Amino acid sequence: MAQNYEFRRLRGIFDGDGSEIREQFILAGLLLTIFERFKTYVVEQVDGFFSSDFEVRDGRLKYSRGEKFKKLIKEKGNHVPGQHANKEFRAALHWFCDSGAITGNEFNEIERIYALRNDIGHELFRIVADDNKNPIKIDDVLTTFTVYLKIVRWWVKEVEASTDPDFDQDKYDNTNWDEVESTDTVFLREIIKKSLLSNT
Repeated sequence: MAQNYEFRRLRGIFDGDGSEIREQFILAGLLLTIFERFKTYVVEQVDGFFSSDFEVRDGRLKYSRGEKFKKLIKEKGNHVPGQHANKEFRAALHWFCDSGAITGNEFNEIERIYALRNDIGHELFRIVADDNKNPIKIDDVLTTFTVYLKIVRWWVKEVEASTDPDFDQDKYDNTNWDEVESTDTVFLREIIKKSLLSNT
């Protein structure tokens, strides 16, 4: 097997101009940044939605986990071998999927990208140097951001706006929900644009 191994990427570290390596490190940084913000958002929204109480601790809102979210974690948080073990995130993402915010395919893509995110955290050298490891693709970054943005827009439309007494039907009907952003997604969109500007 070693005789047939080409060591293409390993040789590229010394023989190439570095563009492939630079691209992988840029994509790795973007994916980690977006995914961590996405994970936090998904869990916090569902945790807050089902919370029984909250307090402000160290300048941040801290929820008392509600029984419904605890039950959801027990029912939907388990993983199979090879998947990530973040029960809270998986359960919360299931809730968004079951509520119609994202599709089953999008849920599965996030599961796949979570495994890639773990690889980046522990095996980035192998991703860059090993021909047998799949490289990080721009699509991985954009898929994560797109699903994040889709959940933000669904949340604002279906939860925040529909429960806000100041958000009347006329305002609801005349809002362009396809343009709704959170502060996070605005900054992340700009970071993606500036980071990939030289690659497009």
